[in-house]
Amino acid sequence: MYTPILKQFSQPDVVQIDDWRGGLLIRSTNWLGDALMTLPAIYQLRRVLPAGIPFSILCPANLKPMWEACPFVDNVVSMAQKRIVGDEVATVRRLDPGVTLVLPNSFGSALDAYKFKTPYRLGRRGRMRAWLLTHTIKEWPRGENIGVCHQLSYYLELVSMLGEVEYSASCEPMTANPDLAVQLGMDGDAPWLALAPGAAYGPAKQWSPKSFHRVAEEAIQKGWRVVVVGGPGDKNAAEETAKDLKGVLNIAGKTNLAQLISVLAKSDFVLSNDSGSMHLAAALGRPGLAVFGSTDPIATGPVGGSWDLAISEESCRPCFKRTCPRDDAPYACLESITPEHVISRLPFATS
Repeated sequence: MYTPILKQFSQPDVVQIDDWRGGLLIRSTNWLGDALMTLPAIYQLRRVLPAGIPFSILCPANLKPMWEACPFVDNVVSMAQKRIVGDEVATVRRLDPGVTLVLPNSFGSALDAYKFKTPYRLGRRGRMRAWLLTHTIKEWPRGENIGVCHQLSYYLELVSMLGEVEYSASCEPMTANPDLAVQLGMDGDAPWLALAPGAAYGPAKQWSPKSFHRVAEEAIQKGWRVVVVGGPGDKNAAEETAKDLKGVLNIAGKTNLAQLISVLAKSDFVLSNDSGSMHLAAALGRPGLAVFGSTDPIATGPVGGSWDLAISEESCRPCFKRTCPRDDAPYACLESITPEHVISRLPFATS
């Protein structure tokens, strides 16, 4: 089973906060998978700060349901655009945070924090943004520690600017509304296998839909129900996965994030690529298996739940390419992982 490897690079000088005002505002990362990998760091930070300090999140609008499902977050302010503007700025000012912690490494995210004139603005240096922040640590290293430690390590280092946190991947699980999954058709007594055949990054992270189809076929034969999930861009892969199979509920492209959270929370097991769905299921504490192609499971593996990984032994991986550059054997890293190999590691393999 997979266990995240965490590495403590440093213990930054803890910033002494004289006035928290209305609490702590955390500027979220922008992508679902990235945001989910920050959760244990935010949770550990919550545990070391003085009791009673409100925790608020500033995030893109599409991530609002995710942060609202976190029981250790008090307020969520969403941004309709790439940058915070107008009434959104006024909403944050009404919260009156004394401290803003910027998780992303972009110039724009630091600019968002600067707009509030928060007395304490914390984040990493780099990308010509240090002047927008009041307290900084070293720039996010690019290309270091590949194959050595999980990306969560960097977020734990960052949040430790506010206290000496525990370097742990443990986190209070997200919550879900089970009624939403039932309304979508997840009823009955049979166990549910969730399949997530898509990946927003590109085809080098996507195991073949034909392979997902073979897994679905086997699961149905063993008495399981199958639900296929994904976003609008995953519809083709989902349709191929579910094609001509009875007992498959294909809801890819038909759910919002709150509904997806409910569906994954109700699933008994999840099979996914390295994707936002994988990270979401793990954050909900669900067990699963993830297929890794071009990316590094040590750096971006699932955090939470009990997960197994199917990783190719091809020497060319991890290459971190969106599409395969090989002409001799395109996507060999994914093609070498057979459906039979994956099926043998699923809970119904011996049932």
